[in-house]
Amino acid sequence: MEARRTKYDWSEIVKDFEKSGKTQTVYSAENGFSAKSLSYYVRKARNQMVKRSSEEWRVLIEEQQASGMSRAAWCKDRGINSNAMNSAEKRSNVKLQKAPEPKWLELNPVKKTEPELSKNEEECWGIKIRGAGIEIEVNSNYPVEKLMSLVERLVKQ
Repeated sequence: MEARRTKYDWSEIVKDFEKSGKTQTVYSAENGFSAKSLSYYVRKARNQMVKRSSEEWRVLIEEQQASGMSRAAWCKDRGINSNAMNSAEKRSNVKLQKAPEPKWLELNPVKKTEPELSKNEEECWGIKIRGAGIEIEVNSNYPVEKLMSLVERLVKQ
């Protein structure tokens, strides 16, 4: 039978466990309590509610919406309870604007004609990209990585 431990005892045990780098099973066996109990208190410690002001929630909601990620994924990534965030948004009675739909760029392959070809250039297909008042034209030899980086920067603007 396990000895009774206080909440304070368990908070200290969880801190020590997380510093140890051991698995819950190994740590529990070495310290004389069940892995099930340790698992319960570790989960409880990781899911502690953090008190946030309405202004803090507003900022978090705006950051999530601007990120382009789903609320669930964004919250999981930052260790925030998505249900708490949903509740905070409802309490605020202000629906923040949804993230804008992504704007697609028009991609048109363009075949260069004879007068446009230089002496060393073989006849090839090029790509013309138009969007946001910008037009970019590259030939098929242009490095794909550079083109992808350029398009990503344009989409973010």
